[in-house]
Amino acid sequence: MVQHVLLTSASQTIYHLIDTNTTILAKDGTVRLAHERDLIPDFLFAMQLKDFLLLSRQTKQEGSRSCLYTNEMGLSYLSKMIAIEGDEASIWVLGPFLMQMPDLNKIDSIFHTEPYKRNIMQDFMRGLKLFSSSRIQSAVNLLEHAGMVRQAPYDCVDLQDEVSDRLERKELLHILQQPDEHDSKLMEVKYELEKEIMQAVENGDKQKLKETMSQSKNWFDFSSRFPNQPIRAMKNMLIVFNTILRMAAERGKVHPFFLHHISEKFSKQIERTESINSLNTLREVMQDEYCDLVKNKAVSGYSQVVQKAAQQIRIYFSKPLNLKRLAEHCLVHPAHLSRQFKKETGMTLTDFQNRMRIDEAKLLLKEGSASIDRIAGYVGFEDAGYFARIFKRLEGMTPTVYRNTM
Repeated sequence: MVQHVLLTSASQTIYHLIDTNTTILAKDGTVRLAHERDLIPDFLFAMQLKDFLLLSRQTKQEGSRSCLYTNEMGLSYLSKMIAIEGDEASIWVLGPFLMQMPDLNKIDSIFHTEPYKRNIMQDFMRGLKLFSSSRIQSAVNLLEHAGMVRQAPYDCVDLQDEVSDRLERKELLHILQQPDEHDSKLMEVKYELEKEIMQAVENGDKQKLKETMSQSKNWFDFSSRFPNQPIRAMKNMLIVFNTILRMAAERGKVHPFFLHHISEKFSKQIERTESINSLNTLREVMQDEYCDLVKNKAVSGYSQVVQKAAQQIRIYFSKPLNLKRLAEHCLVHPAHLSRQFKKETGMTLTDFQNRMRIDEAKLLLKEGSASIDRIAGYVGFEDAGYFARIFKRLEGMTPTVYRNTM
C-alpha cells in the first residue's frame, strides 16, 4: 500500500510538470497506473497496446537510459525504467505527444473510407502537445530523478498585513485543490471560435470570417512552443489554420481534387515565406481563397446527376468535353443530362466548362509569368484568340489587361 502511494505521488508529480499522458507499465506491458490529459480514441487502443509492448521490450533492454519512440501515425512516446523504494521497477511512459506537425495527408489516406474516424483523429492530434528537442531533454531529466520524488508538506502563509479578509487554512486548502478553470474556459473559447471560423468558410462567407478572425488575435498561439522563434511559431499556426480551412471547405461540399490542390499550394507558400508581415498577408489570402473556393466549386443544392457532371467537368476541365462519355459516367441519356444541367445551373455544359477554364486561367495570370498562349493551351483552348474572346466575354477585359490590373 505504501509503495502504491509513493508510485501515485511520484507519477502524478511528473504528469503535472510535463502536462501529457503519463502511464506506468508493469514489465510485461500491462498498465498499472495512468494519468490522462488526452483521451485516446477507442479505435487507437489496439495500436497503443502494441506501442506499449514494444516500448516495454526496448526499455528493459536499455536499462537505465530513456527511450524515445515514434509510431507510423507520428505519435511519440518517451519511456524509462524507474524503481520506487520497496517496489519492483516499472516502465514509465510519457505520451503520446508530437515532435512535428502531423502529416494530415497520411491520416486522410489511412482513414479515407472512414470519415468519422478521420475527423476524430484530426481533432485528437490537433490537441496533442508539440515537444521541441529541449522539452524532450527536460522530460528525460525529470524521469531520471522520478524515483526519488516524495510527497512533501507545505504551509499556507497567512498574509495578515496584505489581506483584509483572511481565509482559514482549511478554506485555502480547499481552493488550492480545485481544478484550474482558466485553461478549460480558454479552450472553450478557442473551440467556439474555431466552430465559427469553420461555419463561415463552409458557407463561403468572407465577411463573417473576417469578423471572427478579428476576435481571435491570439488564436492557436504557438509562441510558447517555439520561444524566440516567432516566424516558426507563426508558420505552425498557419499550418493548423490551413487544415481547419480545408476541413471546413470539405463540409461545404468542395470536391477532394480542389481541396488537395489549394491545401498543397498554401502548405508550400507557408514554408517559403520568411517574414511576419508576409505570413499575416498570406493568412488573409488563405481566408479569401478558401471562401471563394466554396462559393465557386461547391456543388450542394444540385441533383445528384448535375453534381456528378459538375465534379467531372471541374476535374477534367482542360480536356475536350465528350457528352456521351460524361452521360455514361452519370448513368443518364446525353439529352437528359444537357437539359437537366441547363435547367438547374442556368448554363450549358460548354458554358460551365469555359467558366472553369477561365477561373483557372485567372489564377495563372495572377501568380505566374507564363505567356497568354501557354496559359490558353494549359486550360484547354487550342486557339489563343478564341481563349481571349471567351475571357473578355466572361470577365469584361482581355487576359493581358487582367494580368496588368492584378
